[in-house]
Amino acid sequence: MLIAHLTDPHIGLTSLGPAVDIDPVDGLRRALAHVRRFDPAPEVLLLSGDLVEAGREQDYRTLAQVLAQELPPHGAGGPRVLAVPGNHDRPVLARRILAELMPQAAGAPPDQVCVHAEHGGLHFIGLDTVQPGQAHGALGGAQLAWLQDTLLRCAGQPVLIFMHHPPLTSGVSAMDACGLLRGRAELAALIVAHGGVQLIAAGHLHRPILGALGGVPVVVAPSTSHQLELDLRPGAPLACRLEPPMIGLYRWTPEDGMSCHFSHVTGFDGPFAI
Repeated sequence: MLIAHLTDPHIGLTSLGPAVDIDPVDGLRRALAHVRRFDPAPEVLLLSGDLVEAGREQDYRTLAQVLAQELPPHGAGGPRVLAVPGNHDRPVLARRILAELMPQAAGAPPDQVCVHAEHGGLHFIGLDTVQPGQAHGALGGAQLAWLQDTLLRCAGQPVLIFMHHPPLTSGVSAMDACGLLRGRAELAALIVAHGGVQLIAAGHLHRPILGALGGVPVVVAPSTSHQLELDLRPGAPLACRLEPPMIGLYRWTPEDGMSCHFSHVTGFDGPFAI
């Protein structure tokens, strides 16, 4: 099974500064067109937050429209699309407009967008790390208790967890300051106890980054809109860079487990037979 991972489209953002205009809708369209080109086709598509820039209702409707225009319906051969919110989102509003992408999981805290779906023998669990009005993320007691119960129900079965704020330290100081500031250790303990989590997929950092938590790979996909400068100096200011966008593409089978790829959205010459 192939799983496409897109993140941080920031629909509604128009510029990165006085002289840098961007078009996040076009970026998302190009990323979705790239997903359509894969053979075999991805069966699941994950959106890991910052779906829109400013939590506006019209931007969520634009996102829904773009997905409907660029992807076949799931029942007609398109991927199952699942989404969680990021710090730029308004989770309850997003879930109201994007209900099919954000089905509320049984027993989850009602004010948080937690997702649990099974496809192809793999359980997908989406976590809501949003702290209203704040850039950083956290996992609180109620959501961790729900996650513990959900993982118990998935005992002995493979799981993929997806979330916005990644449970890792990137070395990009400004982003680590607004990363997952609470709940990382508790999440690690739950992952170790379950023993079958295959991958944690996240966004927020606008860069391709790999890490680990509880012995499980953490993969951060780049944004479909714009990337952040890779500056690992302590205290370095944030800056954006218009690098070629990429998506995450993950291959999973029960026999082989998980392998993770990044694929450039922009076309290049080739392939050439060798």
